[in-house]
Parts: sequence; structure tokens; C-alpha cells
Amino acid sequence: MNLDETLYRDINDFARNTPWLHGVLAAYALWAGLVALVLLVIAGWWHARARADAPRAVGISVLTGVAALVALLVNQQLISPAIARPRPCAVLDGVEVLLSCNADYSMPSDHCIIAGAITAGLWLLDRRLGVIATILALLLAFGRVYVGVHYPSDAAVGLLVGAAIGLIVIFALRVPTALLFQRLTRSPVRPLVQSHS
Repeated sequence: MNLDETLYRDINDFARNTPWLHGVLAAYALWAGLVALVLLVIAGWWHARARADAPRAVGISVLTGVAALVALLVNQQLISPAIARPRPCAVLDGVEVLLSCNADYSMPSDHCIIAGAITAGLWLLDRRLGVIATILALLLAFGRVYVGVHYPSDAAVGLLVGAAIGLIVIFALRVPTALLFQRLTRSPVRPLVQSHS
């Protein structure tokens, strides 16, 4: 048994012994973790509108969402099929599984790919949001293992690859996006970009 499987089984044993956590962590691992991160992006956009560099900051908040989608597509179409690792819940016997064991591949975790991209973008936008996002993303990564559908390395690689793709997308597009939003400050949609004149 390798280290990854050993850690998975240790966390799985912890899950088996903490039934009072099942409902909360299953919901967080399935949808609530990503919803919390998306709400942070929305909060970042809302506050970015009031900054002196509003067009640039709003551009980063929007690109954070774009980067998360790009990272998910890259993972689903390229990375995960290339690795083709089965989920632990599909190949290991006697494990506690709190969510349905999907037939898609395990590495990297789609949820963690999205979380990594969002977290990276929020660090560029606002350090306080970056800290909160990091905590939420790490909890999501733990949750995906806790519910039995991913190995620890699936979650860790997902966070790192998602962050890397997120940074590439944001740095590649930040200048033209800022210029676009600067133009939009002189249009009827200005309140979406800048909350004061």
C-alpha cells in the first residue's frame, strides 16, 4: 500500500468514526464549498468596483471566474483523461463512501481544480480574500477525500494545477481586460465596473 492509499484509508477511517460530520462535509464537498468560493469572487468584484484601480481590479475578479472555467475544461478534456486514474471508491474494498462514486477519473479533482484557480485569482485581487479562499479550498480538498471519492494526491494536484492554470489565464489576459473595463467606465454599464466617478 503506497502513501497515498495509506492517507486515504486513514481519512476514510476518520470519516467512518465521525458520522456526525457526514452531512456537513458531504454537502460541503459536493456543492457548498464551490458556492462559498464563488460568493467570495462576487464579493471581490463588488469591492473592486470602489477601488482607485477599479477597471484593473474588476478585470481580475472577472478573469478569476473565467480561469476557473478554463481550468475545469483543460482538466476534463486533457489532464484527467491522460492520467486516467480510477477513483478510490471504485477500486478499493471496504471503504466508506458518502457521495456517489462517479465513473469519471479521479486525478486531478475537478472540484479542487476550480478551487485552486479561484484561490489564485483572489490572492491577486485581495490578500484577505486570498486567505479566506485558501482555507475554504483546503477544507474542500479534505472534504473530497473524507467523502471517499478522491485520493489525497488527487485533491492536492487539483489545487496546484488549478492555481497554475488560473495564474496563466489571468496574467495572459489582465492587460487587455483592464483596457476593456476602462472603456466600459464610459458606457451605460459603468456601475458594474466602477461604483464612483
